[in-house]
Amino acid sequence: MITHIKLFAVALKNLFEKPWTVRWPEERRDYGPAPRGFIVNDKSKCISCQLCEAVCPAKAIKFHLEEDGKRYPGIDWGRCILCGYCVDACPTGSLQHTAHIEITWDSLDTYKKPKEMTPGSVAADVGDKSLV
Repeated sequence: MITHIKLFAVALKNLFEKPWTVRWPEERRDYGPAPRGFIVNDKSKCISCQLCEAVCPAKAIKFHLEEDGKRYPGIDWGRCILCGYCVDACPTGSLQHTAHIEITWDSLDTYKKPKEMTPGSVAADVGDKSLV
């Protein structure tokens, strides 16, 4: 009986609190100044050392031979966990996180080839709701 009263008290307290959810995509959350979002590659800095592929715990990075004869990383976003190990391991800083964190796909083909990962190909989503 005491348990039921405690549960009812919690339900009554939460009845008057504001909702935690947002009406996405009309409303977007503000994730602060340094979110770990979509990863892009600046090919001019990439030296094809493959350290990013070696440290990826999800095995989401694969290298491809491009037209200029060098190998560049591509990311399978179906596997990527946005841990940032690849960004940290990159000795030249060619891999970077963007502020674009709300990633959605319209097909099951979530692999992005190196030419689709340029810094100019991703725009940030502006949030209007605080996280807390």
